[in-house]
Amino acid sequence: MAQVQGSPPWSDLPPELLGLVFLCLPTRADRAFFPVVCCTWCSAARQCRLPTPSPVPWLVLPGGNVISFPHGETFQLPEGVRCHNSCGEWLLLSRDDGSCFLMNPFTKATMPLPSLSSYSFYEEPVEVPEDCMVPDHEMQGTWMYNKDIEEVSVLALVVCSTRLIAAIVAVGALGTIALCRPGAAAWSVSAHEECRWLSHTVFFQGKLYAFDNNTDPEDLIAIDIVDDDDCHEPRVSRIERLIEALLQSRAPA
Repeated sequence: MAQVQGSPPWSDLPPELLGLVFLCLPTRADRAFFPVVCCTWCSAARQCRLPTPSPVPWLVLPGGNVISFPHGETFQLPEGVRCHNSCGEWLLLSRDDGSCFLMNPFTKATMPLPSLSSYSFYEEPVEVPEDCMVPDHEMQGTWMYNKDIEEVSVLALVVCSTRLIAAIVAVGALGTIALCRPGAAAWSVSAHEECRWLSHTVFFQGKLYAFDNNTDPEDLIAIDIVDDDDCHEPRVSRIERLIEALLQSRAPA
């Protein structure tokens, strides 16, 4: 095969061989850098079906070092940056001035997000069937009246798409669903929906799914989101119970 003058020799490697090399790479960081070598390598990587990712987590240490297992990869978070949560290869970070952003530590790509102390409240009602309403004795009020937004923790983060980010934010016993588009000035939160303590949140086929910790044991709920070009900001439109949890132990008959 004649080599194009000026092109690097590795760009002429057969795509099948490049694919095998890509699949043998041991870490996400290696696989993130592989496609940027050249167009040929990028094309080969896109044609590969990756194996199931390892469930072994990365550890974020207090000093800002991030370490992976079992390969021991290490990188340092930027100075003055705090990590709040993660989703896939995205870290939710905040700076000393309160501004937030997502960062992919492998590619260094970033997406600006609103501060965790900035919220806008939509007035549209959230449709909630009676069997999914927060019990009276569990009602904590709405996020609109939360006065301690400087102490917000992020219980869950979901990067739904390049234009929609969801988070479960909480202060003490108060928790709610916050939505935003990258670059927005504030997180979008319902003005009237009762606070809920949710966990294990995922996004699938246009809906959020989560465990409702207001029930004991937790129920599985589905959360419909409106996020189209006609709406000013993303919002929750409906919350419904999908699976009612069964008690693990029952009293003897």
